[in-house]
Amino acid sequence: MDGKMNGTPPANVRRQVFRSRDNLRKDLGVANAHMPSLHANSSLRRWKDIDSVHSFDASRKKHHGKLTYDSGFFSRKSFNDLGCSDSMIESFRKQSILRPSNIQAMAYSSVLKGKSVIIADQSGSGKTLAYLAPVVQRLKEEELSGIGVSLSKSPRVVILAPTAELASQVLQNCRSLAKSGVPFRSVVVTGGFRQKTQLDSLRQELDVLIATPGRLMFLLQEGYIQLSNSKCVVLDEVDILFGDEDFEPVLQSFIRSSPMTAQYLFITATLPVEIYRKIVEVFPDCEVAMGPGMHRTSSRLEEVLLDCSGAEGEEKNPETAFSNKKAALLNLVEEAPVPKTIIFCNKIETCRKVENALRRFDRQQIQLKILPFHAALTQELRLSNMEEFLKSESKESMFLICTDRASRGIDFANVDHVLLFDFPRDPSEYVRRVGRTARGSRGTGKAFVFVVGKQVSMAKRIIERNKKGHPLHDVPQAYELQNSVL
Repeated sequence: MDGKMNGTPPANVRRQVFRSRDNLRKDLGVANAHMPSLHANSSLRRWKDIDSVHSFDASRKKHHGKLTYDSGFFSRKSFNDLGCSDSMIESFRKQSILRPSNIQAMAYSSVLKGKSVIIADQSGSGKTLAYLAPVVQRLKEEELSGIGVSLSKSPRVVILAPTAELASQVLQNCRSLAKSGVPFRSVVVTGGFRQKTQLDSLRQELDVLIATPGRLMFLLQEGYIQLSNSKCVVLDEVDILFGDEDFEPVLQSFIRSSPMTAQYLFITATLPVEIYRKIVEVFPDCEVAMGPGMHRTSSRLEEVLLDCSGAEGEEKNPETAFSNKKAALLNLVEEAPVPKTIIFCNKIETCRKVENALRRFDRQQIQLKILPFHAALTQELRLSNMEEFLKSESKESMFLICTDRASRGIDFANVDHVLLFDFPRDPSEYVRRVGRTARGSRGTGKAFVFVVGKQVSMAKRIIERNKKGHPLHDVPQAYELQNSVL
């Protein structure tokens, strides 16, 4: 199954394919051309500044030199060049990680030295390892020098994640590192699970605590943990965390209770101007490691635009729009079967309607495996569905139907297609959604973008911009990348 649409699109659906940048360069034999200015429709909220790339306050320019971008995934430097310990390099080798990615090379040294850093790069660039490996190496070095020790209820590292699913995935990364020759103890605490089990884990010595904001706030208020031993605070997917009502009090607790010398790491796949400013207002000495793929989609991603507006003269309303999208979806399912597809919807209600449409299409549940993933499900079911989707090696067509919860930092490997059933509400979510495929150094994939009405011209401009390698929206330019670290 090659994933190509061999048939014609259904009635009332027009299709346009935008080839991946890698293929386009091969076909044309030319470098990126200048991108004409875009003028977004103001009725699409938060998309209005898509064509602007602003500079930041000149006072910030002291940190870096000229901004350059390199489309390669791996750095020219080795792990040894970055200052990795022998045990960490051996751990990487056991995990078949032989070279650092660009963002790992850019961040490693500063994180290892205990500096506060914003670590920003596109989805699938290796950001988790970019902060986790040097943080753990630093813990082990402090142990050897006698200035660091594991205690119960008092973690040395706290990693805050916006969702239980991302927290669970970070825990798996911690365990992989620990089992590969760099032993340390990590614990995850999130809502939706037995509290007693989590509290029992906290009573043992621990090094790394991974938590969601609400559960961490509860543990702090009830005195189950303390932050006086915390040497490092990691805010994973920090732009999403800023939208969590529990995040602000948790951040204040870190600032108030952690040692003055505590290191803060801010991890993100998108760095909107307002989030950047919030961070540097509180942490003005924070360095920035911004990868070459920031606010860009993968060069190996092929985007396919499907105009579901309907025929001329046809009544235009939400019902007809859904009907046209459903027809396009079912056509794709039939004409372009692949093992793994993620379908993004803006609302839980739409997720349920899409799920029902697919189940009716496959009443015997022989051809399709349908897995919902959204906040209306229990946490156990969400995690179960996510694990099944992630670990499946079946060739049957599997669909994860979700809201943006699934786009927030979770590393989905080997996803063939991403389907945007609903057009996202802002540029960050577009980048995150399509970033679930064509990940890592060799990943390829397709993103099918369903649009209606005014979304059509907007989506065309977005995809043209992506095709030419331009950032989708503002990139902080006061912090500039050094060619020497790539």
